[in-house]
Amino acid sequence: MPGIKSFFFSSMLEEILDIRNVQKAFKQVTANKGAGGIDGMQTEELRDYLNTNWQTLRTDILTGSYHPQSVRKVEIPKAGGGKRMLGIPTVTDRLLQQAISQWLSPKYEGDFSINSYGFRPRRSAHQAVLGAQVNLNEGYTWVVELDLEKFFDKVNHDKLMSLLSGRIKDKRTLKLIRSYLSSGIMENGLVIPRREGTPQGSPLSPLLSNIILNELDQTLEERGHHFIRYADDCSIYVRSRKSAYRVMEGITGYLEEELKLKVNREKSKISRPTSSTLLGFSFYRSKAGWQMRIASQSLNRIKRKIKEQTKRNHPISTHERIAKLESVIRGWVNYFQIAKAKSQLLRLDEMVRIRLRMIIWKQWKKVHTRMRSLIKLGISKEKAYEWSNSRKSYCRIAHSPILSRTLNNAYFTKLKYTGFANYYYWKTEHQKKLF
Repeated sequence: MPGIKSFFFSSMLEEILDIRNVQKAFKQVTANKGAGGIDGMQTEELRDYLNTNWQTLRTDILTGSYHPQSVRKVEIPKAGGGKRMLGIPTVTDRLLQQAISQWLSPKYEGDFSINSYGFRPRRSAHQAVLGAQVNLNEGYTWVVELDLEKFFDKVNHDKLMSLLSGRIKDKRTLKLIRSYLSSGIMENGLVIPRREGTPQGSPLSPLLSNIILNELDQTLEERGHHFIRYADDCSIYVRSRKSAYRVMEGITGYLEEELKLKVNREKSKISRPTSSTLLGFSFYRSKAGWQMRIASQSLNRIKRKIKEQTKRNHPISTHERIAKLESVIRGWVNYFQIAKAKSQLLRLDEMVRIRLRMIIWKQWKKVHTRMRSLIKLGISKEKAYEWSNSRKSYCRIAHSPILSRTLNNAYFTKLKYTGFANYYYWKTEHQKKLF
C-alpha cells in the first residue's frame, strides 16, 4: 500500500516464537479443540508434546528447516448447496499459525477499512448489517452483491506474498507463511500439492484473507463507494440502477485482473433491498425507513433444522428432544435478535408444536394409551374414544382441534419449551434493561 511504511523487523520471528506469545496461542488452540490433523495428534496431547519437543521445534523454525505437514481435507455441506472444503492442519501447525496470526493481527488492524467487519476484534456480523441499514436509509438503495467463487480456495499465492513482503522484512517469517500456503492437502491417503488458496480451518487464513481483500476495500474507498464487507461477502450500495451496473462491471474487472480472484457471475447480482441478503438478513421498508428482517433463505434453513430435530423415528424422550430444540433456538434467536421478526417467530413456534404433537401422538401409539392420555388432559370419554380410533394421518391429527386444545402452549411450557418468540421477547426486554 503506497505511503505506508513497513513496520515489521528482522527479529520478528523471534517475537512470534516468544514463550508468552506461544502460551497465548496454546490456550486459544486448546480452547477451540477441534479434530486432529494427518498425524492424529489431538489438542489434549499438545502440552506433553511441547514439553518434550518445543526447543527443537523452535530451533528448526528459526533456522528455516521446519516444514509444515499437509492439511487433512474435509468437506462439509454448504447451506446454499454444494460443499465447502476445509483444510485441517495438525495441532502443532495450528499452534504455530495461531502464534503468527495473533502477533500480526494487531499490527495490520489499523490499516483495515472501517467497512470491513469479518475476523476482526470488537467487530461483528450485527454491526455489518446495521451499517448496511444506514446506507439504505441514506438513499443508497441499489445493491451490488459480489460473490467470490470459492474465495478461500482461489487466493493467488504470489499476489498475497507480494502484499506481505511490502510490510514484512523478516524473510524467515515470509518463508514460513509461504510454506503454510503451499503445504499440500491429503485426500484418501494421497498428498495433493497446493498452488493457490488458503483453506478454511487454518488459524492464519482469516487474517490473510483480510490482507488481500483490504486491497478491494481501499479501491472502493478511493472510488467513493458505500460498501459493507464481511470476510468474502461484499455488498456495495449506490443510488441508481445505472451506477449499479457500472460498479458491478468495474469491480469485477478489478478483482479478476488485479487481485487474481474469480467472481461468480451466476451468484453475483444487482438487487433492491427487499431481495438482497447480507449475512442471513434482508430488509423491508416501513414508515420509519428501512428495517432489518430475516432473509427467507435463513428461515428455510431453520425449518430444515427443526425437521431434523423432530423426526418421529428418532428414539429419544420428549424432554430430551425439547432440550436439544431449545439449544438450537437460543443460538438462532441470539443471532437474529436485531431483526423485526414477531410474526415469523410465532409461525416457527407453531411449526415446532405441530411437529411435537405428531411425535407424542405416535408415542402414545395404542388406542387405549391415546384414550387414557386424552381423558387425563380433560377430554370427554366419548371424544377421547372417537379420536383415539381415528385413522387420520399424524399431520392431520396434529392440526386437529383436539390436540391443539390438549397439547397446547401451556402443555409444552410445562415441558420447558420456551420457543422462538418467548425467548426473543425475553432477549429484547433484557437488552433494554442494560441501557
